[in-house]
Amino acid sequence: MAASTVASVRAAAEEVVKRGQILPHQLAALSALDRALTAEQRRAFTVDWRAQGSPAAPAPAVPRLANPLTGFPYFSQVNASDGPEGWRQCQTSAIAMCLAYLKVGGIKDDTDYLKVVRRHGDTTSQAAHQAALKGLGVKARFVQNCSASQAQAEIRAGLPLAMGYLHRGPVTAPAGGGHWLACYGFDAHGWNVMDPFGELDLINGVWLRIGGTSGRDLRYSYRNFNPRWEAEGAGTGWAWLFS
Repeated sequence: MAASTVASVRAAAEEVVKRGQILPHQLAALSALDRALTAEQRRAFTVDWRAQGSPAAPAPAVPRLANPLTGFPYFSQVNASDGPEGWRQCQTSAIAMCLAYLKVGGIKDDTDYLKVVRRHGDTTSQAAHQAALKGLGVKARFVQNCSASQAQAEIRAGLPLAMGYLHRGPVTAPAGGGHWLACYGFDAHGWNVMDPFGELDLINGVWLRIGGTSGRDLRYSYRNFNPRWEAEGAGTGWAWLFS
């Protein structure tokens, strides 16, 4: 009993070493002490050890986080090249960023993709985008039941996604016809996104900055973005997935 208790102490200490909380020479000293103890001393050690309490519980597991996909492009939907209706083309620009990252042939920017979409319908139509993507030979699907965990799984697999969210009104009651952005990373606190229109005040639902590169490499928190994206509850996010 006493010997096994000392062994358990040593095992616990080894785990502590792995977590960087004790130095290797300190563990060696503990092992030497174990070898030097007599049976009587081990019994005394056991009594004392139990009186002091058991080893500290292992540190909680840290969830695996994904680094942002590197080299992700940014396209603004309101550049001069987007024309007078650029303000309507968020879905096109968001998908185009994903396609350019995935190196889809013929898509160097959002205007390239817009030309393909227009052959099949309006820039706001999911059916037109589905036909355009099929014509480009891209595996893609539009869903209205995406969850945060599914979005993170896509990114872990090296795939970006386009997310549709309600950008007007306060975060407690989001509203509007919807807006699209490209998502290419996440961490413990939120999403790495490219918003083609600019930077949104997620709490109040007003634009802080518009145009240029103002929507590039933004960090949108789970707390204030997810209620706008999963507006009808968990697992109700609108998204274009490429898996």
